[in-house]
Amino acid sequence: MLLSFLVMLLLPVVSFSQSEADYIQRIAYLWKCDTEVSVANGRVDLVTATHAFEVERAYKWKNSIGQALWYSLQTNKKPGIIIIIESEKDYNYGIMLNSALAHGGLSEQIEVLFYPEDIEK
Repeated sequence: MLLSFLVMLLLPVVSFSQSEADYIQRIAYLWKCDTEVSVANGRVDLVTATHAFEVERAYKWKNSIGQALWYSLQTNKKPGIIIIIESEKDYNYGIMLNSALAHGGLSEQIEVLFYPEDIEK
């Protein structure tokens, strides 16, 4: 019981101290997919059989749209974005991302996932 409490207490500190590369490696391990795949003018964070995913911290959501579209074009795969959620306020950035995609008519074209919620199931 005490161990569970300590884990829950320290989880936000541990997750905040992780680099973006740590998250990418964790997801790649779970999905058994390729990481840091070189394309013209960039590197795709995660490449699955169907998608090219850009992994981004929530506050950098604006950067993820262009990168996801470019990597999709370069790999001939569907575009995807994985937003790293490290605190409750990060969901607000996810709302902004989804609102921008809807406004641009891209909601159905770009798959958006939240880490860990949509990945660590």
